[in-house]
Amino acid sequence: MKWLRFVIILVVMLIAAFLLHLLVYRMNFSYENASNVLFVVGIIMILPSVVAMTSAYRIFQSMRYVVRVAASPSFRREYPTFKDYQTEKTREIQSTIFIEFFVASLLLIIASFILARMWY
Repeated sequence: MKWLRFVIILVVMLIAAFLLHLLVYRMNFSYENASNVLFVVGIIMILPSVVAMTSAYRIFQSMRYVVRVAASPSFRREYPTFKDYQTEKTREIQSTIFIEFFVASLLLIIASFILARMWY
């Protein structure tokens, strides 16, 4: 994990949370409002990072193959079997940026729970 990139991602998420707070709650700052905004930004960012880290996007390769075969005869000649298509399209994510997004999002979610606990 690259710390500078992690800090930049965290700062960008906090800026996004602040802008969302201004958009939704205006200048009405409270623990409840801050908790809500941090939670929303954290959840929105954690879900795609989990999908990328687990390679869950590969589930849709078979559907994409079927649609492309039905739509284009030249595609069928290029990839006669799904295995051919899958070997070319399968690539592992080499970057740690998704781990950094995951950790930063997790920090925002934890902070939102702490603020919510303080509010109650």
